[in-house]
Amino acid sequence: MEHVISVQPGFGGFDWPYEKARVVLLGVPLDVTSSYRTGTKFAPAKIREASANLETYLMSARLDVFERLGISDLGDLSIIPTDLAATGERIRGVVRELKKDGKVPALLGGEHTLTYFTMREFEDAFLVQLDAHRDLRDEYLGDKLCHATVMRRVLDSLPNERLIQVGVRSCSKEEAEFARTTKIQAYTTEQVLGNPRKIAAEIAGKVGKKGVYLSIDVDVLDPAFAPAVTTPEPGGLMTVDLLRLVRELGKLNIRAFDVVEVSPPYDTGATAFAAASIIYELLASIASSLK
Repeated sequence: MEHVISVQPGFGGFDWPYEKARVVLLGVPLDVTSSYRTGTKFAPAKIREASANLETYLMSARLDVFERLGISDLGDLSIIPTDLAATGERIRGVVRELKKDGKVPALLGGEHTLTYFTMREFEDAFLVQLDAHRDLRDEYLGDKLCHATVMRRVLDSLPNERLIQVGVRSCSKEEAEFARTTKIQAYTTEQVLGNPRKIAAEIAGKVGKKGVYLSIDVDVLDPAFAPAVTTPEPGGLMTVDLLRLVRELGKLNIRAFDVVEVSPPYDTGATAFAAASIIYELLASIASSLK
């Protein structure tokens, strides 16, 4: 596809032919608006590296994801570092083609702004956001579109009731007031801890059979489990709770998903491995849901 750079080996070291794949991965090494740590442009490569060193058989699902689910890795999108809008059009263009071909796009970020562009192609879906932060500012450091405003920009075209925030534990007063007055649905970290299946069941009840875009900002995890994110926030989820949550959310009608905000320069490898494990758990759940 245009603007895509092939990467070998792909996710997990395996690769189905594009024509037979149900899920298609795309690396988006976007690293433009981070206000604290940078380095997300290195995340797709590091997540792939971690994925190749994890078992593809998931004990929780009792299946090998590459045997049960067709998965292809396109490679990385060619980014224009000085032009976020033009890069966004590239993201939308590739995702639009994947959607047209009946694929489930799976984006390896990259910073969280990529969700804004991808969601423009899924405005009929629910957006379930797993994140430490609400990302609902109208503007941040002079930017209308950045990692801190991405969900506010999504809501410029998505009805408020179709955004569900999970694991949130940090926001500004402005964001809290906006969320309250617009009745944004949210579950805090404390609500999720120890109750991931209950929370997932409540979300399933709200969503029903409608399409879901799942956006996973890895800073939803506590920094003890994922230290290498762009904006770490203490008091987060344990990895085991997040995996349980993702396992249940994967049973929904997942139309696309992304995993974002990993910053490998600050990592020992733990965060990239956590991100790869999250993806495997989600893929296994999607595979288990296939008829």
